[in-house]
Amino acid sequence: MLIDTLVDHTLNTPFEAFDEATVNAAKLRLIDTLSCTVGGWQAGGNNAMLELIRTWGGAAQASILAHGDKVPLQHAVMMNCLMGRSFDFEVAGPEPEGANAHKMVGHVCSTTDPTAFSTAEFVGSSGKELIAAVVLGGDIGARIAVSDQFNFDKCFEVCGTANAMGAAATVGRLMGANHEQLVNAYGILLHMMAGSFQSLWDGVDTFKLPGALAGYNAVLAVELAMKGFKGVKDPLNALQGYFNLYCHNPQPDNALIDLGKVFYAKGMHKIHPSCYGVHNPIESALEIARNQSYEVADITSVTLEVPPNRIKHFLNQTMAQDDAQPRSLFSIPYGVANALLHREVRIEHYTEGFIRDADVIALSAKVQLLPSDEMAKPHAGLLTVHLRNGERFSAFRDTPLGWGDNPITPAHVREKYDRNMTFSGRVTAEQAQQGLALLDQLETLSDVRSLVSCLVGQPAA
Repeated sequence: MLIDTLVDHTLNTPFEAFDEATVNAAKLRLIDTLSCTVGGWQAGGNNAMLELIRTWGGAAQASILAHGDKVPLQHAVMMNCLMGRSFDFEVAGPEPEGANAHKMVGHVCSTTDPTAFSTAEFVGSSGKELIAAVVLGGDIGARIAVSDQFNFDKCFEVCGTANAMGAAATVGRLMGANHEQLVNAYGILLHMMAGSFQSLWDGVDTFKLPGALAGYNAVLAVELAMKGFKGVKDPLNALQGYFNLYCHNPQPDNALIDLGKVFYAKGMHKIHPSCYGVHNPIESALEIARNQSYEVADITSVTLEVPPNRIKHFLNQTMAQDDAQPRSLFSIPYGVANALLHREVRIEHYTEGFIRDADVIALSAKVQLLPSDEMAKPHAGLLTVHLRNGERFSAFRDTPLGWGDNPITPAHVREKYDRNMTFSGRVTAEQAQQGLALLDQLETLSDVRSLVSCLVGQPAA
């Protein structure tokens, strides 16, 4: 069965099967992911979850990054995933390759990477085993994702489905589950998935919940299975299995293409907070801000020519005073207005202190998306700023920075790490740099718990 093949791949692939590029890609993902987790602690909704976790108590098994609390593993995983996703700034993907190239994966490693790190802390894994779990968890999750035809209008939120499958692989690998136990874990996990894209339309905190619950449920499923709890025998292809329940147009054989030969490990690293669909408009706005002279008060309108399917889309919504913080992450008008107003993009611009600024809200209301068949690529867009005196400034982008065929450099990711750590205010510059040095030499560490102290502040009193 397919599930047996994927479980064998998860449990029996040795570290030596990964080439240098794959190892480096996994380490770069962790540099990105962990910094976004530390940097995301203060975003909307996170404190509510943290307060609940603190009231629940329990065994001190793994750390909540930034804060330093030691809590049960599944709670640490859930909280770390929630924080890491908070600004939609974390690494996306991993990127599928070969015959599956350019198929949509989404944010698999926003769950699998924090889950791997927390589980590795819990069991005291070596750096090599953490890297293996990062590679294989992302690989499994991405392969499950590309085994369906992605559709925002018809699919479950993929962070609640494919992410959970990848996270279970990381947990099973690191906890030493055997084949039968991990198959059982997937049979249990089948009952613990879901998620809705409606959160993106409504711009609310629940957008980051499916991925966080995916990590939580993966831990619970594996631990239950390792205690002898029995799950569905064929969780993928049974009549009421994963592909028949959760998929729009399942193509299970996609999961097996080049399995064990090509590892889906390369992350798609973002250079700005917010959904990737906002990045080209942001970059176009920044180009105009850098190269043209204008006063914001003189802007009468801003038009963005986009593919026709971008018109009736959650990204085509303006920012209002009563919107929750996540609206700013999924609004092209806000992203454009913010870049034109501030002439730069900072993480702070997506926090409460900035998103309700009357000037940015007024300017976002002037941004209009126009359908254009000339925009051939999904993210293509022509941005034009119209001034009161009749002047027009335009900029075009077709592929966002960091997207699969337009990657940013490792130096950009390291700069992003510094931005997140500084923004967090929770760790010192010395801690951040020590953590980066350890991540750079991760494969040499005998116990990854030496990293934890670099990523936490003092627990709250």
